[in-house]
Amino acid sequence: MTHDLTLRLFLCVSALNILTMIVVGILGIRSANLNISEEYDAQLITEASVLWEILEEDSKNESMAAFKVQSFDAENTTPLLENVEKDSLLDYAQWRAFRVWHKDEIMMHSDNTDAMPPQPVPAGLSTIRIGSDTWRVFGLHDKENGLVVETYENLHNRDLLQRDILLDILAPLVIMLPVLALLFSFGVGFGLKDLRIIASRLAARAPSDLSRIDASDIPAEIKPLAHAINTMLAKLETSLAHEREFIDHAAHELRTPLSALKLQAQLLNKSLKDHEVKAQLDELLASVERTAQLVDQLLLLSRVTQREIVLEPVSVQAALKDTIGMYAVRMADKDIHLTLKESSPLAVQAQADLLRTLIGTILDNAIKYTPRHGDIEIAVEHSPHQVAIALSDSGEGIPESERTRVFDRFYRISGSKQPGSGLGLAIASQIAQLLHAIIRLEKPESGKGLRVVITFPVK
Repeated sequence: MTHDLTLRLFLCVSALNILTMIVVGILGIRSANLNISEEYDAQLITEASVLWEILEEDSKNESMAAFKVQSFDAENTTPLLENVEKDSLLDYAQWRAFRVWHKDEIMMHSDNTDAMPPQPVPAGLSTIRIGSDTWRVFGLHDKENGLVVETYENLHNRDLLQRDILLDILAPLVIMLPVLALLFSFGVGFGLKDLRIIASRLAARAPSDLSRIDASDIPAEIKPLAHAINTMLAKLETSLAHEREFIDHAAHELRTPLSALKLQAQLLNKSLKDHEVKAQLDELLASVERTAQLVDQLLLLSRVTQREIVLEPVSVQAALKDTIGMYAVRMADKDIHLTLKESSPLAVQAQADLLRTLIGTILDNAIKYTPRHGDIEIAVEHSPHQVAIALSDSGEGIPESERTRVFDRFYRISGSKQPGSGLGLAIASQIAQLLHAIIRLEKPESGKGLRVVITFPVK
């Protein structure tokens, strides 16, 4: 299962944001509920107090009869209000009620008190259930004058207000969620920028570059990762150095006995006249020669793999002529006809000795697999973006199905009659990677043999 760090951080931040919204909503509701309750309870107390102030003198003077069973109808008692003001009053009045008692008799009440209790409510604040509604009640008892003032509020009004406050709090947050998601995504991506920079620097390195990562300009959170990578690079460098040292020593140690064995076999071959024994010595010499070549190739592969590369302009024509001169004797021994198609002087970014080794490895294979009196053609092609060295031979060729695998180390085509270790093209491929070149295997225009194209980018 693939783990996406950016997605994980985004989900964590988003979850924390949603959780924060929920907590804010809960705290907001609780705070709003408390404030609303205190505010509306204070209004009930204020309304009762105002009514008591108005009716106190009448209760003392026993003139409450004038108010007896008078109902306050908000619909009919607002002739002086504008329509908007009247609507506001009616919206408010439907949730409110009041009653005034004098000596256990209702003297005044609002028009919505029919279902109220038949007895005065207790003094102070209380909550009562009337039908399907819950009412908040305040009772003001003036025992001296026998006056009781009751004010009521339907709690459904408070519920609606709390709901509106909750929506006012959460609606902007919900609307902002997509914007916050984009901001979080951008923020997480920006926060991981240094990781991407380190990754790109490592990806751009050459295989042989084991230099340490500069951790001086990266955030403290990423420094442990950089230090761990540097530690790993140091261990890898030490391991590769030991491996290179071992291969170098082994190759040199093998060269000496192989050279001595070859010399002794040659001397013995010259001194013997028994043709059967001489044939066996020839096979021994061939085996020693193949082993010596394998040792040389292993040593070359080791040096190429661990080499530090500094590219510079190198003349293609000069590299070709130097390489052809090194293999001229072998081509003459097999009477191979070489054609070199030169172009205008060209240069590629490479190292001179590596470029000669690359061309020489391909040419060595071509000579090995080209029959006597065969042909080899080398052409230099170029365009504004690349320079290509194409080498064609008239040998056995390589089946298309095998053209990818022949670059693997020690892989040889089944049924091949030519001696070898299967390292030639592997070495060529390794050198091409170091020089940022590409090797392609194709069929020549003649339809016979193999065409190897080495392409270099032009900067």
